[in-house]
Amino acid sequence: MNWEAIGAIGEILGALAVLVTLLYLAIQVRQNTAAVTTATYESVITGFNDVNVIVVGSSEVASILYRGTTDPSSLNDAEAVQYAFLLRCWSNQWLKLLRLHQGGALTTAEWIPFAEEAAQAFDTPGGILFKNENQLFADLYSELEKYAGRKVSRIRLGHAVTPGDA
Repeated sequence: MNWEAIGAIGEILGALAVLVTLLYLAIQVRQNTAAVTTATYESVITGFNDVNVIVVGSSEVASILYRGTTDPSSLNDAEAVQYAFLLRCWSNQWLKLLRLHQGGALTTAEWIPFAEEAAQAFDTPGGILFKNENQLFADLYSELEKYAGRKVSRIRLGHAVTPGDA
């Protein structure tokens, strides 16, 4: 066997090694992407659930949420603060989703239901007041204007939707 044949075999083996390495890296990238996506969704859902559990766990907080949404003037000072912080928690989640969407980690199809629900929440007397007093989320509000008037939730902030209302 001559040196040229040995060199050719070495080049073939080297090319195969590179191909196997690239396939391995592609599999690893796909698995990492799936893990990051799962962690992102887990973070988003956990954030919403943390606030939802507070509301579900207390009829007093649920009452504040309802009254704050439908008639914010009915809240005393302490309740108004609680209501504002409930909306701030949800707004933080919606802003996180917007940033994920803008960064490409959340598709438009995944973003739209959350945007529609957020737009519904801000299209209530309490939501409008919150928007006027909390400009920290101004770019979120601007994005949500695209979804104003759409109804996505069966239970919205402020009142339950009957099956014929959706």
